[in-house]
Amino acid sequence: MESRNPLIVVGVCVPERQSYASRLARAVGGHLISLAERMPPPGRQHVPLLPEHPSATPRAAGIVADVASVLDLPHLGLANDPQSSVICVVDALHLQHDLRDGEPLLQAAADGDDRADFGSRARRAVSYLEAATLISFVNWESTPTAELSLLMALASHLSPGARVRLSRGPAEDLRALRSARQEPVPLLERAGWVHALNDEHDPHMTDARVTTLRYEQPRPFHPGRLMHTLDDIDSGRLGTLLRSAGFCRLATRAGILARWDQVGSAIWIDPLSAEVETATTAQDLAFTGLDLDHEGIRNALDSAAVTDDELTAGPAAWRRFADPLPTWPVNVEEAP
Repeated sequence: MESRNPLIVVGVCVPERQSYASRLARAVGGHLISLAERMPPPGRQHVPLLPEHPSATPRAAGIVADVASVLDLPHLGLANDPQSSVICVVDALHLQHDLRDGEPLLQAAADGDDRADFGSRARRAVSYLEAATLISFVNWESTPTAELSLLMALASHLSPGARVRLSRGPAEDLRALRSARQEPVPLLERAGWVHALNDEHDPHMTDARVTTLRYEQPRPFHPGRLMHTLDDIDSGRLGTLLRSAGFCRLATRAGILARWDQVGSAIWIDPLSAEVETATTAQDLAFTGLDLDHEGIRNALDSAAVTDDELTAGPAAWRRFADPLPTWPVNVEEAP
């Protein structure tokens, strides 16, 4: 079986991913390359993404790339090829743990490199699922049927356009992917949260316990109350929130649109740009999890938004609110 386009194999469970990539390369008669990060010389900031074996000559066809989990797909040229296939290898025994894992990807990193952050391994796990065109579950044979239904529905909610399979081998998985005849979708438009914000979230696989909620709110968040709300949601009182993402505004930084990126117990709220056009709502977020209390989550988030009196007081008063969230880079300025 000859590979007709680049095959990108990802996953945070290293032995399973490496074994799958090796077997896939043999099945398609392709060239297996292992992509890893090479540390830059002292004084250089650029970190090249190169094959571990430079003698391997990448070609547009016949490539099976085993991608080390320290690498982010949007920065990988092959993954951005619209004809490439991203195969996410998931260990059925570990998926829920992987999405709640507080471990960092790197134990130490340079300033500004968030791979040493708490929860960055889980963040990478969910980003691979969201980018996938094929999600292949391995080590599933001993998992109860009800649990498999939940896991496959969860994967489908996170990546509604992906083909989700209980793997019976890379060759068979690839045949199933190609038989689906999926239209190419840009890498950054595949995530379930993007589908949800576009009102296009329609996962192929469902389970009563797995749901996705879209939350909109025209008022900015009071950052102090938002922290209490996040702790409340993380407690599990409103269900098990595994993933949320989207866009938000903080009252203390109201002129800046921020990117909301949460997985497990870790959350990143980072500035985009003061030049981004004002959205129709201040908050536009998607939440995916198990047994979620949709009304309870909406009410909790609403309680974190500015009140009528605070709204009337205006931005000058908002800047005096307690703001326990991490500071943003000094070069990020509010819109005038």
